[in-house]
Amino acid sequence: MLPINSLVMYKGRPAIVVAADLDRISIRTIDAEEKRVRPKDVAMAHTGPISRFPENRAPDEVMEALELLQTEHPEGIPLISWKDFAELAWSDPKPEHIVIAWHELSNNPAVETLDEGIRIRSEEEQHKIRDKLQKKKEAAEAKAAFLVAFRAAWKKKDSSPIEGNSAFQPFLEELSRYARGLADDSPIARELGIKLAPQAVHEALLSSGYWNLAANPWPERNGCIMSEPEAPSALEERKELAIDRLDLRALPSYAIDNAWSKDPDDAISVEGENVWIHIADPASIVGPFSRLDAEAMERGSTLYLPEKIIPMLPDALVQKMGLGLSAESKALSFRITLRGDGKIADISILPSMVAVQRLTYEQADTMLEDNPVLQKLSKIASVRAELRRRQNAVDIDFPEVAVHVVDGLPTFLPVPQTRSARIVQELMILAGEAAARWAFEKGIPFPFATQDPPVSENLAGCGAGPSSSLAENFMRRRSMRAALVSSTCSAHAGLGLSFYSQVTSPLRRYQDLLAHYQIHAVLAAANKLDRNNAPSEPDLLISADTMNERLFRYSNQAAKNRQAERDSRAHWTLVYLSMNPDWRGEGIVLDASAETGQIFIPQFGYEFQTRIPRGIHVDSRVSLALRRVSVPDLFASFDILPQGT
Repeated sequence: MLPINSLVMYKGRPAIVVAADLDRISIRTIDAEEKRVRPKDVAMAHTGPISRFPENRAPDEVMEALELLQTEHPEGIPLISWKDFAELAWSDPKPEHIVIAWHELSNNPAVETLDEGIRIRSEEEQHKIRDKLQKKKEAAEAKAAFLVAFRAAWKKKDSSPIEGNSAFQPFLEELSRYARGLADDSPIARELGIKLAPQAVHEALLSSGYWNLAANPWPERNGCIMSEPEAPSALEERKELAIDRLDLRALPSYAIDNAWSKDPDDAISVEGENVWIHIADPASIVGPFSRLDAEAMERGSTLYLPEKIIPMLPDALVQKMGLGLSAESKALSFRITLRGDGKIADISILPSMVAVQRLTYEQADTMLEDNPVLQKLSKIASVRAELRRRQNAVDIDFPEVAVHVVDGLPTFLPVPQTRSARIVQELMILAGEAAARWAFEKGIPFPFATQDPPVSENLAGCGAGPSSSLAENFMRRRSMRAALVSSTCSAHAGLGLSFYSQVTSPLRRYQDLLAHYQIHAVLAAANKLDRNNAPSEPDLLISADTMNERLFRYSNQAAKNRQAERDSRAHWTLVYLSMNPDWRGEGIVLDASAETGQIFIPQFGYEFQTRIPRGIHVDSRVSLALRRVSVPDLFASFDILPQGT
């Protein structure tokens, strides 16, 4: 049992034993804390007696004893007890001497203080400790200087106090990473007194001048991959597919898209009673278990931001496989025969070689006047649209505005409503139905897209056809249920189809690429049958379990990408409004049924909630004036001006 009033060491610090029983002792530490501990948790330093701790003072005896030990043992001493060191310093040591020695040596880089005693470090160890302490001191000084400088920059809304000092960069990067959603914590933000929320740190970075309005944190905050994929050294067709391509280069084929499209992956044509829909064929190069496939699955889809486009597949592959980017293009072509009422009579899917002419929607609309191919496709599209309406399809027609950013300045371009866009949309839906029917008949796992009926068929306008009322289109959109994708085939109520899958964008959507893997697996098995005159299982098929696992991962990432695209559009809209604080414009009332209604601004394609004054009805046009905008909070509010203002 340890004597009362003896001196012990507990966790590297002196303590006095004040009471003891069979299995516990009570100690009072040098920090004036009372603790009950086990005897084995302390180390005896001196039997005492000692009742209080002496004042902290540094007599010459301590340093003289330390210098003597260092001189005699330049390589260091593994361990010398506290009592032995005190004897060296004072000859007749008292417990108070040990406490005084501890005070003097506990922060000395030449010494490591332990419960059992002290260890004299070698010169090499001391050099490392001093270097570490110096760096720690410099880091503390840099942090203190940064806190002062950042607060000054924040207060003055001027970045000059934090510019040009490389020592500040780690702290600024910590704030930046937190604001971009790349870190869960920011100690420096807490020390600055900033609310620990990405929007609050974003606001501080803007106010300090370190970030400008153009900084868009939303893609990373939503978990998007911002780097571009790297292309492999070679882009060659998969030998296991043994593809034999049908020559369709003489067939007039058109890839019709927006003028700014860089990744054309579908084209349309017609031959007699057959509609041809040609789809880019990256799955002829990218295998389902390759590095490119794994990276495409992680990305989910191409990320379309106003300031940049980050492709799902390497740009070199897009340039090689995009339809119409070269004089000849490799494709996966869907030959679909329709009945008079628009229903599908026959489906064939064939690897092909096509010659595609690229057109903008505006160019295609002009050609519709005298191009027999486009005219026939237009009639087919109309028949198909009418068929789907009879099958209770929901038509939602909302104005689109393309947001483009050049040198930090956003521009807003209304997407024109064109006949050719409706033709392409209808034929892509046809391809999706054909692919799903084909896969269902083959009995293979496939990425089927399904959608349950809307919350209210009446509000959704099931089978009613297009509406010119924006408010009605808004209600239709709001009444729809989320679409799902899985290997289970079920109806897609929104499109009015019993079978549907998305297959027309394999260059920019992983779900479509998965569908192409399965199509190629079946075609490869058929090729073996033709060559060997014997049945062959499609051994390249992805299993249903693997398909569902991949679709789950795809759906999660694709949802993040879609949210990032929406947030980024809103971000750049608010950047524009921040640059134009006196903005006034027009809005269209989408919903006035509740206390808080919904208004759409056609100039930006921007929707917001606000109080709608009495007497203002849906589809009314109202004059708006910007009241307040916060880019970090992704928020803007507007005043509804009196009529005639």
